[in-house]
Amino acid sequence: MTGCAISTPLGPIFGSAEDQTTTGSIPAQDLRFNASMTDADWQQAKAALQAAMDPQNPGASIQWSNMATNAHGSVTPVAEPYVENKLTCRSFVAAQSGQSGGTVRGSNPAQWYQGKSCRKSGTPWSIVSVQPWALPRA
Repeated sequence: MTGCAISTPLGPIFGSAEDQTTTGSIPAQDLRFNASMTDADWQQAKAALQAAMDPQNPGASIQWSNMATNAHGSVTPVAEPYVENKLTCRSFVAAQSGQSGGTVRGSNPAQWYQGKSCRKSGTPWSIVSVQPWALPRA
């Protein structure tokens, strides 16, 4: 067996762990309400997210549906927009019912999510955090 050891930090040669430079060569993952959403479902839900997060929206729920997969739901802003790290952000709750694969609409109960969406001025809203949300039980 042969081996090699080096006692010099390799950061200056290969880049350090702190180097978080974004090159734009790999697009950022589009965070969705859940990982099982189809691309077509997400396109419909994302359009609803854009409309719901608009600062001109007074808090109304925006509905979405994908007739091809029988998936449907809503996005509702739950707070006024605020600035965080030079981004405009807004909290939301979202619901999704139905499922890909031809499941009959209404056969699956709604799944609820809570999250935060942010954007730079003039760019689309992107989900920065989302997690399942359960309604409080009495």
